[in-house]
Amino acid sequence: MRTLHVAVDESTNSLRSIALGELLNRQLDGRLVLTSVATQVDKRREALWQRLGEEGLERYRDGLRVEQGDDAAQVLAQLAANPDEALLCMTSHSRRPVSELFLGSVAAAVVQHSNALVVLGGPRFNPLVQERVETLMVCVDGSKLAEAVLPRAVSMAKELGAGLQLLHVVGTEAVKASALPQGIRATEPSDPGGHADIMESGYIHALACRIKEEYDFDADWEVLHGYEPAESIVSYLADQPNVMAVMTTHGRSGLSQLAAGSVSHEVLHEARCPVAVMRPAAPQDSANISWIRLRSH
Repeated sequence: MRTLHVAVDESTNSLRSIALGELLNRQLDGRLVLTSVATQVDKRREALWQRLGEEGLERYRDGLRVEQGDDAAQVLAQLAANPDEALLCMTSHSRRPVSELFLGSVAAAVVQHSNALVVLGGPRFNPLVQERVETLMVCVDGSKLAEAVLPRAVSMAKELGAGLQLLHVVGTEAVKASALPQGIRATEPSDPGGHADIMESGYIHALACRIKEEYDFDADWEVLHGYEPAESIVSYLADQPNVMAVMTTHGRSGLSQLAAGSVSHEVLHEARCPVAVMRPAAPQDSANISWIRLRSH
């Protein structure tokens, strides 16, 4: 049975992640565990015991898990590192795209070090707008980096009994410019029926065919249009019920160090649905990460 770790501390914001965990576990039917990391284990356990009672969440008290450690990110990343055994979900209180995530930079560091799919609920995540995850919306851009998440996305879709849809944003100005003589700059949004759009549709259609061939799983696809990829993705997600976005990030210091306006960070900040984020492992990662020993209490 897979363990679904819900990362919490005593804060009201972190307890929002319980609703995210419940949303996923209704379909995964795994073992949901509230997991916290602290240097003073007994003090954290006592504080959480009290907070759970205040929030009417007493049913989670007996399964509460407090790990001892002074680096929460490393402990949580190790828990998430084996996707066949565990899944980690967390919340973010980021109110601006460039601000740090829940518990400072913990979520960012977990994404950096685990190289696993971590499910995040951003500041606008609203568990009341969806009852389940029916479709995983995987954002791709033609790069190997973005496509690296596909094996995990397909696996999660199968586990959830959900569908898979590929999303690719074609910049309207880029489409316009590609149809103009060299040296002439586009000033108005283009007709989405342009030949560049057809080329991009060919890419994402071919990717869907590849998923079918490699994973025996059907994937739908959609080409979006807009000057800002993140804005186009968020707008599309807002109109789709019961979805979860799936994305990669290249940030070597996690989400917190990405440039303002980066697609993954903007989508996490604005989306009302869960956003699953993964940083694909680089060859040197295994040599650079030294894990601490976990001690359960």
